[in-house]
Amino acid sequence: MKFISLALALSTFLGFTAVASTTPPQSMSQFCQDRASLKTVKELTSNFFNLMAFPNSGGIKNGGVCWWHSRMQRNALYLTLYKPEEPRPSLTEAKIIIDKLRDGKEVIVIPGFYDFADFSNTHKLSIQRELEKWQKKDGIVKFNWLKGLKGKKSVSPETLKAMMDELYNYVEVQGNIAYQKLQVKGVASHSWLVVNMKKLDEGYDLEVIDSNYNSMTSIYRYRRGMMSFTHDFYGAFVPYLEREKEMSKMANVISSACRQVTYDVKLPEVLVKENEITEEKIIEEETPEIIDIPETQIQTDN
Repeated sequence: MKFISLALALSTFLGFTAVASTTPPQSMSQFCQDRASLKTVKELTSNFFNLMAFPNSGGIKNGGVCWWHSRMQRNALYLTLYKPEEPRPSLTEAKIIIDKLRDGKEVIVIPGFYDFADFSNTHKLSIQRELEKWQKKDGIVKFNWLKGLKGKKSVSPETLKAMMDELYNYVEVQGNIAYQKLQVKGVASHSWLVVNMKKLDEGYDLEVIDSNYNSMTSIYRYRRGMMSFTHDFYGAFVPYLEREKEMSKMANVISSACRQVTYDVKLPEVLVKENEITEEKIIEEETPEIIDIPETQIQTDN
C-alpha cells in the first residue's frame, strides 16, 4: 500500500510518451489544429513553461488554494493561445484575462507572452488574489466546505480498483486530464490533475500535476490490493474523480470556437458530440469542497 512520488516529468522509463519540446499555439488556426484531438493537450505538460509558475499557497488561514489552483491550471492548458509579438497587457487587462481563465468559457488570447509560466509569474499576485476570491465564493458563500465531510480516506480493495479502472478509462480511453479530490483524514482535502496513466499487470502508474509541486509532473503508483494511498504529508487518502462537467464545457468551447476557423484538420467525433451539449444543459456541478489545510497541519496515520 505504499504511495511513491518520483517527482519526475514525463518519463520514458515508465513508458509515457515524452516530447522533447512543446510550445503553446500562437494563432487560432494552430490552436485548432493542436486540439483536433484533445489528447494532444497532455503533451504541453511535459514542458514546465506551460505550468503555473508558483505553487499552492495562501488562502483562508493560509490553508492553500489547491482546488482552484488545479482548476485554473487545467483551463490554461486547454483554452489559451499566445501572441508574443503584441504588447503586453496592462494590469487591468491582465486581470480581465485572469477572470476569463477562471471562468473557462472561451478561448483566451494572452498577448505579449510566449507561455503560461511567464504570464503567471508576471501576474502572480493578481492570480493569487483571484484564486482566493474563488475559494471564498465556493467555500464560504456556497458552503461547499460542509460537503467535504463526505468521502473516505480508505476504501475496500475492490472499490479502489474500480475507481482506478474508471479513472484509466477517463484519462486514457477518453483522453481527458482528470481533476481529483484527495480525501485525507478528517475534513482535510487536497487535489491534483491526472495527466496520463500506464496500465500494468499489477495496477497503474499515474502521472499527475500536484499544485504543491507545480514545476513538473510526478509519478504515483497504484497496485491491486491497496485500500488507500499514503503520503508523508497527506497521510492516508483516496482520490475521487470530480469536475467532469468542467472538462465537457471546455471541449464544447473548443468545438464552437474552431468551427469558425478554416483549417485542414477534421474535428474528432468527441468534439462534435460534445458540441451537442448546449450551455443551458451544462450546470456547474456542486462538488464537495473544503478549505485546504497546509501540509504542516495535516494529520498522518502512523
